[in-house]
Amino acid sequence: MEINSNSSPILRNFFGDKQTLIQASSTGRLDVMGGIADYSGSMVLQMPIKEKATVSIGHRGYNQLHIKSLDVVGNNELFIDLEDLPKNYKEAGQYLKQIDGGDWGSYIVGCFLVILNEKHIKSVGLDILVKSEIPFGKGVSSSAAIEIATMKALGELFSIEFSGTELPILAQKAENLVVGAPCGLMDQLTSYFGNFVTIKL
Repeated sequence: MEINSNSSPILRNFFGDKQTLIQASSTGRLDVMGGIADYSGSMVLQMPIKEKATVSIGHRGYNQLHIKSLDVVGNNELFIDLEDLPKNYKEAGQYLKQIDGGDWGSYIVGCFLVILNEKHIKSVGLDILVKSEIPFGKGVSSSAAIEIATMKALGELFSIEFSGTELPILAQKAENLVVGAPCGLMDQLTSYFGNFVTIKL
């Protein structure tokens, strides 16, 4: 979704005045049956929850990624010069682990690198703001929601058309190869395809 930075004080404070932004959201998920058995190809049942992660992205005048999370305690803002960021996934993950804040930032940077490498996009500087309602570390897929929201926003920013399960597979690749977490695909699939619906009785 395309929006203007003046649409809220939070966006204006981070992006400045009158910047055109791309914004995308994705839900967390609740395990109903199967748990992490998707690692071995077993059947699982997952449901989306109403809490979501939202990522806003705009072009940056510098060859740099400027990333801020509104939810991280501690260092919640990163500046990464693209000349210093390795293009190799494993090397990028090691590079990010050495940076204060690189642990949470690797989920977003990982998606950026996967888009560049797999979709052959030219590297450009970006401002990225992350806001999540999904609690961290509670088993409700906060990381996958951020990855999917980031991928969706980057896809729209770079006019990329994804087919079928391509986007969640690319998000899983970011988590497996850059973040270094050997997750299965159920979290990303649920965050991408899940649709939370409120039913009034």
